[in-house]
Amino acid sequence: MKKLLLFFPIFLFILGFSTSCKFAPSQELGDTVAAEVFEPIDTAVLKQQQKEKMSKAKDSVDIFIIGEGSTRDKLQLISYPSHRDTMLFGKKRPVKVTGSADYGRVVRIVFVMGKDSTKLVKQVEEIKMDTAVAAP
Repeated sequence: MKKLLLFFPIFLFILGFSTSCKFAPSQELGDTVAAEVFEPIDTAVLKQQQKEKMSKAKDSVDIFIIGEGSTRDKLQLISYPSHRDTMLFGKKRPVKVTGSADYGRVVRIVFVMGKDSTKLVKQVEEIKMDTAVAAP
């Protein structure tokens, strides 16, 4: 009888100990990913960095490079010196050209407003460069 009285408390203790471990939280670290992968990108910082990059390069107001997309009626102008922006303008007849207006030349442009409030190129003046213009 004494064995029976000792057996039940020991049996309950062992049973309670083994089942309590099953309720412990499981931490399987095998396929976890860092939290920064799921965090959204801070767009405010990203936009500020882009503005700083853009503000470093300053273009001249009326100085451009003549692009290869120029035709008889249109003039393709590439911003100088950053080469970032490309614009296509119509030509006013006749266009006054001083110097050469070939592709790749650095020129100063004079604009005039057209009838339908579009900008037209009135005058093209070549700017003589002492050093060669290097593309970025």
